[in-house]
Amino acid sequence: MNRATLQVLRCPEGCDSDLNLHTTQVDGAGEVLGGSIACSGCGGVYPIDRGIARMLQSSLRSNYQTEDNEIQCKHSEMKARDDQAEHYDRIWWLNLFSRIEIPVTLALLKVNPQDRVLEAGCGTGRMTADFANRCRHLVAADYSWQSLLRCRQKITAGGIRNVDLIQADICHLPLAKNAFDRVVSCQVLEHIPTPASRERAISELARVSSGGGRIVLSAYQYSIWMRLFNQREGQHDGGIYFYRFSRKEFQRLLSNKMHVHRITGALQYHFLAQCAADED
Repeated sequence: MNRATLQVLRCPEGCDSDLNLHTTQVDGAGEVLGGSIACSGCGGVYPIDRGIARMLQSSLRSNYQTEDNEIQCKHSEMKARDDQAEHYDRIWWLNLFSRIEIPVTLALLKVNPQDRVLEAGCGTGRMTADFANRCRHLVAADYSWQSLLRCRQKITAGGIRNVDLIQADICHLPLAKNAFDRVVSCQVLEHIPTPASRERAISELARVSSGGGRIVLSAYQYSIWMRLFNQREGQHDGGIYFYRFSRKEFQRLLSNKMHVHRITGALQYHFLAQCAADED
C-alpha cells in the first residue's frame, strides 16, 4: 500500500476520525507491505497484510456471529469467492465474454491518465490491469481475501505499481467522499442480497465519486432468455446469491443517487450503465 493512499481511507465503521498508520514492513520502493491502520475515534485496528489494507467492518470479520440474513449471505459469498479464487480465471465462458465486456466498459468509463479510479468488486483482477494502465492511481476493492491475493499476484507479475488493493465491502466503503474521478463496478450489484443493501451500495459509490465524476456499473439482466427459465433470483455454486434486474428496476436503483446518462442491454448477459454522481 502506498503511504499516500491513507489520505483517501476512512474507518469502515463510519467514524469521521483520523486514521494512523503503523508500518512493520516496507519494500525498496516505499510500499507498505505490513503493519496496521488504527482509527483514533472508535479504536478499530485494521491490518495491512502483503500490502493489502484489510478494511472490513466488524460484522464481516471471520469470527463475527449474527442472525442477520444480509450478513449471513455476505459471509456465504465471501467463503465461496475464497474457495473459487484459484480456478476463477479459468472459467472459459467468462474469459470469452470479457473480450467484449472490457472494451465496452473502458469506452464508457473514458479514463484519463491523471485520474484516480476506484474499482469496486475487483475479484481476482479480471479487469484491474486494464483500468490501471490508463490512470494515475487505482484503488481496487473486494471482500474476498483469496481473490485479492490472486489479483495482487497478477499486478505484481505485470509490473504494475499504481494499484492499491483494499479488502472492503461495497456497502461500507472505507473511502473518503469525492475521492475518485472515475468509479467502476462490474457484475457486483446483482450479488448484493437485499434491496436496502443495494441502495446503500449505490449511495456509497456516489459518495466517493467526485461531483460529476463518471461512474460505470453493470448488473445481471433479466432477459427474455432468463424469463423462459424463470431465473430471476437464486444462488450460484457455493451459495453466491444473485438477482437479475429489469431495465426499469436498474434505472430506478441508480437514479436514487446518480444521473443516468445511458443504459445498454446490448451485451444481453447484463446491463451496462454510464452515470455521473450528483454535484454537491
